[in-house]
Amino acid sequence: MSLEQTPQRRKLFLIAGEASGDLYGGQLVEALLLLDPHLEIRGWGGEAMEASGASISTHYRELAFMGFWEVLKNLKTIRRNLKRCTEEIHSFQPDAFVGIDFPGFNLRVAANVGKAGIFTHHYISPSIWAWNARRIHRIKRTVQRMHVTMPFELAPYEAAQMDVRFVGHPLISLLDQLPDRNLDIKTSLPILALLPGSRTQELKHMLPLMVQTARSLPQFQPVIAGAPGQTASAYQEATALGIPVVFNQTRALMKNAAVGLVTSGTATLEASLFGLPQVICYRTSRLTYQIAKRLAQVDWIGLPNIILNKSIVPERIQEACNVFALSEEVQRLHDGTDWTALGRQQKELATSLRTILGSEAAASNTAASIMERL
Repeated sequence: MSLEQTPQRRKLFLIAGEASGDLYGGQLVEALLLLDPHLEIRGWGGEAMEASGASISTHYRELAFMGFWEVLKNLKTIRRNLKRCTEEIHSFQPDAFVGIDFPGFNLRVAANVGKAGIFTHHYISPSIWAWNARRIHRIKRTVQRMHVTMPFELAPYEAAQMDVRFVGHPLISLLDQLPDRNLDIKTSLPILALLPGSRTQELKHMLPLMVQTARSLPQFQPVIAGAPGQTASAYQEATALGIPVVFNQTRALMKNAAVGLVTSGTATLEASLFGLPQVICYRTSRLTYQIAKRLAQVDWIGLPNIILNKSIVPERIQEACNVFALSEEVQRLHDGTDWTALGRQQKELATSLRTILGSEAAASNTAASIMERL
């Protein structure tokens, strides 16, 4: 009597380099394991991916360097991480590699492991429509299948004859699945949500500015969204002044706040999808700003404005991002008693954005696309 051979487990390696990518990665891992419960998934990421069933060997907080100057300062660390990651993937020998956003690092990993015959996916397109569209030729050489989350991203990849799929935006299903939750803050004042970003470099530039702005607006109760991967000590400047910091409640904060100061990034889209009137703000090193200004190919930095192709959400960047300007913009959206006409206009953005981004289950669509190639 012959023993039946156990089929070999299929294997994937995923990388998410920041908090939002970890959330999307967690959704994706869950969807992949629904399709194949025996799939072995390893990667670099965070708590969301690990909770969904991936084995995480390196946390994304070790990878999150942002900005030209900041990357240059940490180039040795980045190169060391890249070498270590490539060696780990070669040792694991997965059937495919999936980079989740974080293109500066993930595209380099894809280039390295693709040479060894590992099929390469990328989930959430680099912003080629905003920064140096010629990058698409390099992307084509390193990524075998691109999964885009916004409809207008399809055209440039199709024109370059790349294998590309529109899967929908993962934020839609993420927000739709959230349980109703009240914020753990008791106040009679309208809440001013402060989102200074998740990376250490962002906190360095944005937290002091947001704290000072909040102190100039006594008609609001400021509340800071503590970022995943950061500890309470990172916000000591705020807590010393009595400004509360809430962890794991960012979406409850967005739902309960009257207005927000939001650092440019995925959180700006999330806030608009919640109908939160906001001011998009950003400060970085002078060198990073000057380089970015010369490379930018869009008129805005905020995702809601870029997606809608119009200036609806106010943006305050670099020198224009100061206490006086931010205080003024907050009061243009909410007078401390009620929303203004501009504030109400922003509250209605969610419907338009959902129409454009679609309601597809992005994680399920991406998982099905990845499994096609295993």
